Amino acid sequence: MSEFLHRQWRKFRHFLHSKDALIYLLFVLFATFIWFVNAFSTRRTITMVIPVTYTNVPDDYIFTTPPTNHVHVTLDDEGLDLFHNRKRLYELTFDLKGHIHGAEGSFTIPMDELRQAITQQLTGDAGLVAFEPELLTGSYTRQHEKEVPIVYTGQVKPAAQHQLCGEVKLSPSVAHIYGTQQALKAITQIETCLTDYEGVQDTFNTRLALIAPENIRVVPDTVDLQVIAEQFTEKAMKLNIRTPDLSARKQKLHLFPEQVTVTFRIGTARFNSVSEKDIKVYVDMPKKDNEHLPVHVESRNPHITHIRVKPDEVEYLIENYETHTDGRSAAPVSKD
Repeated sequence: MSEFLHRQWRKFRHFLHSKDALIYLLFVLFATFIWFVNAFSTRRTITMVIPVTYTNVPDDYIFTTPPTNHVHVTLDDEGLDLFHNRKRLYELTFDLKGHIHGAEGSFTIPMDELRQAITQQLTGDAGLVAFEPELLTGSYTRQHEKEVPIVYTGQVKPAAQHQLCGEVKLSPSVAHIYGTQQALKAITQIETCLTDYEGVQDTFNTRLALIAPENIRVVPDTVDLQVIAEQFTEKAMKLNIRTPDLSARKQKLHLFPEQVTVTFRIGTARFNSVSEKDIKVYVDMPKKDNEHLPVHVESRNPHITHIRVKPDEVEYLIENYETHTDGRSAAPVSKD
């Protein structure tokens, strides 16, 4: 069997290198050329399904009866021109600005307007044989409106050694929803599709679709999301602890120690710009049963995160003192 195949292969190779093979290939190419010429010069009839779109529909209107969304168009033309017209006639668009008004109603795109919309896109000697349906119709009603916030439902995780700068930003931050008054009452927010992002290292932008509740129209139907991540480092600062003013009680609060070490994360680009004014370290008024006071830390810089303080509590002593009639402090008289 293998010997037979080997002989046939040798015959085929010999044929390819012979004069007869060249003549055969020339005849094949010539026949193909004649076929294409005949195909492109012969008039043919085809039927296409053309989608229909509608523009300038007011946001507070919805279609109660869905309008016609496609038209079957039959054309007659020569092959090459028919090919070009098939590419040109890919969509029909109708402006409903003058057709929709009032609380409810219906509209009709007449046959003449539909025919004109089709023929003005044709070239050459193309003939419009037929189109179906011959009228485009739909009914509509006006809806109630409500403005609600847009909420991102996914998660954004920065890359290693990176942190997010602020919150996820959505643009726009609110959506206008349209529906019946009863349906709108139950809706307090519009959510994005659930999408998570990981490994964010820089400014990240994307567009997300909004989830429209049943029988509710949402405008817009997409939202732009932006999140910024930056590489971070840690910084430590020694800061004085602020104490409450007890002068009205003729007392003074002493802390041991009076300073703490505050460690936090900060973006590398902002490392040198952080100062003592960005962080507030303080203790509250002591209570009688407290042996130690917890140290509280507040950041006034939104780019400072993951704050740690050491020690996180301190010992204290309350000093009592007297004042002269001129307001000067006298020597302490007792200590608690």
